[in-house]
Amino acid sequence: MRGARPAPLQRPGEGLARIWCEAGDLFFTAALTLTLLVFAAAFDKTRLFAQDYAILSSGIIVYGLSRYQKKPDVFFLAVLAIVFMISSRKNDLFHGLSLVWAVSVGIVFFQTCFLGLRHKLLFSRLPVSMKGWPSLCLLAGFIALVLRSLGRLVF
Repeated sequence: MRGARPAPLQRPGEGLARIWCEAGDLFFTAALTLTLLVFAAAFDKTRLFAQDYAILSSGIIVYGLSRYQKKPDVFFLAVLAIVFMISSRKNDLFHGLSLVWAVSVGIVFFQTCFLGLRHKLLFSRLPVSMKGWPSLCLLAGFIALVLRSLGRLVF
């Protein structure tokens, strides 16, 4: 996920701390939304509303939480997609929370690898034309392919 500002390349430790903070926010927002949806489906009076309007109610919850945290719209859309995909499988709460945790760790792993690649490319002796976004997008695509194949083993 793209943050509001790029990660600092001079001191990668700051970028790593921010990556972990963003992944923690994503995990807790998605986990709270899934928990509230399961809690609403547990009662007889709210079960029909929770089942019929699951995407609307989860969208309202995620939108409110993302605005409270002052996150960009990409965060809202990513968490809503994660919650929808996990809640559509109709698993129990513990399995849903473990899937949210796995997605959060995957995002941390991808962003950490991408930050390391950016740092390595910027401070290496490559020609200037090879240090731009095309090579970073190609490397990000390779990282995504690897994570997708690892994700198929988990899911």
